[in-house]
Amino acid sequence: MKIVLADDHPVFTAGVRDYLDRVPDCRVIACVTSADDLVRCLESTPCDLIITEFSMPTTRVSDGLHLLSYIRRHHPQTWQIVLSMNAFPVVLQQIINSGVNGLLHKSDAIPELGKNIRQLGSDTPYVSPSFQAMLQVEVEEQGKYRVPSPRETEVLRLYAAGNTLHDIARRLSKSVKTVSLQKAAAMKKMGLRNDIELGRYCATFTGDVIQPHGHGDWFLPELACGKQAAGH
Repeated sequence: MKIVLADDHPVFTAGVRDYLDRVPDCRVIACVTSADDLVRCLESTPCDLIITEFSMPTTRVSDGLHLLSYIRRHHPQTWQIVLSMNAFPVVLQQIINSGVNGLLHKSDAIPELGKNIRQLGSDTPYVSPSFQAMLQVEVEEQGKYRVPSPRETEVLRLYAAGNTLHDIARRLSKSVKTVSLQKAAAMKKMGLRNDIELGRYCATFTGDVIQPHGHGDWFLPELACGKQAAGH
């Protein structure tokens, strides 16, 4: 099995690679440190499995969810395992819903990666114990965290990118009241209490600056969150 590793922490990548070198039939053929480098690598280096961090530096692809979507559309036969430290249940559910084959917490024991690899091809993604516990809390709280609708997500993305409610209403041809209600509904679904928490939520998707609208396949606007809300 040919594997590409993507993570912007070289020490972590070295540890994963050392483990995979001892797993039968696994061979790491490339390591990259950004979302942009991963996309470029896949164009010239076909592989069977991508093991990637969710939030990596990027200047073209908008965020972690869009990276996963881009890979799924352009490399549909390639398995994807996501590594993350994310603690937002709604983000974890969005990652799972994106069609990945595994979701592991970076603090999990390294053999969890081997378990995930052995289950590749299963109808359901492998979710490590740490993330299973986080998602169980969500269930026990009776669905406190829910995924916003595409329009609600678009409103949040535009707001987090620095647009006012009036700007968003004009861009989407909606009333300010409608846009305000959509923003409030989306935040309530995700358990976000104020704009500061909204900024932190958006910051979990990406590790660097994103380009503005207009980059074709590299930029999928319906789900993106801008980093400006995180203080950049």
